[in-house]
Amino acid sequence: MTILVVEDDEDISMLLKRGFEMEGFKVECVATGEAAIKCARDKPYDSIILDVMLPGCSGLEVCREIRKTRQYASIIMLSARDTVPDRIEGLSEGADDYVVKPFAFEELLARVHAQARKKNAAGGTAETAAAVLHDLSFNAALRKVEFQGRSVTLTEREADLLILFMENAGQPLTRETIFKALWADQGGNALNVVDVYIGYLRRKLSTLDINAKSLIKTVRGTGFVFDQD
Repeated sequence: MTILVVEDDEDISMLLKRGFEMEGFKVECVATGEAAIKCARDKPYDSIILDVMLPGCSGLEVCREIRKTRQYASIIMLSARDTVPDRIEGLSEGADDYVVKPFAFEELLARVHAQARKKNAAGGTAETAAAVLHDLSFNAALRKVEFQGRSVTLTEREADLLILFMENAGQPLTRETIFKALWADQGGNALNVVDVYIGYLRRKLSTLDINAKSLIKTVRGTGFVFDQD
């Protein structure tokens, strides 16, 4: 696995570099958001460890820009800001995980491995997911949705959400069920992150001329349902 560490604190950066290299990872380190965006555009990574408080371009801005590229790395944010709204903001910008400073390297390593397992599992479900709707195909490994000659690339969390809906097509899912499936490891109970990501996913699907509100329907008093008819 190849990891990009984006951290302006040299001590933390070197600590992460040594730790990941001891685990057999290839590691690159940069200290600014601008450098991180350039690296993400130039080459693929398996994981990006991204500090939120960077000089100049913030980690949130960096995450937003990276998600606009064809970069499929898992993004794990590091921050001393530990409130639920802070975590929601990071996840809403496209991060896959959020780790609060100070942290144990062993925990960060475990989260990197967890994201890798999720990515591998998603790749394994691509064929099943693609068969759910006649003209809608979804390559989970690339996070690419295609519909009648058009395509759009999802963030990893958007892809996880689409897979969850496809695997439960026709079955209403409550916000609590969706949150536990995709965000339980973040702690807290901020269910509004579910609505935020459903909004993101609907907008992405709408660029394919799909009626996303009909495809992912709101079930009043219950939650949401993926309608395959």
